[in-house]
Amino acid sequence: MSRSRRRPATGVQKKETADRLAAKKFWGEAFPDDPALVRMSTDPSGMVLSLGDPPLRTIEPTAQQTFVLVYHRAAQMAMLAATAAGLDADPLGEAF
Repeated sequence: MSRSRRRPATGVQKKETADRLAAKKFWGEAFPDDPALVRMSTDPSGMVLSLGDPPLRTIEPTAQQTFVLVYHRAAQMAMLAATAAGLDADPLGEAF
């Protein structure tokens, strides 16, 4: 299909220009520095466990164990993504 040959309304052009200027003002023109290298935490569930037991009656221990497994898996997936992007601090993979 071919595009319409009609010109967009002037209000649309002004809005697009304003959106571009707002984005440039928000994000700036400089590129960010390279991100720091990352390594896997020794206890990915530590912060969440410090909040206490989950409020689930009768299944608190089971829920807590399940949450710990999920946090560890999420940390492994994040480390995998960092490794794929070349941002891992340990190139030999000894952090796992």
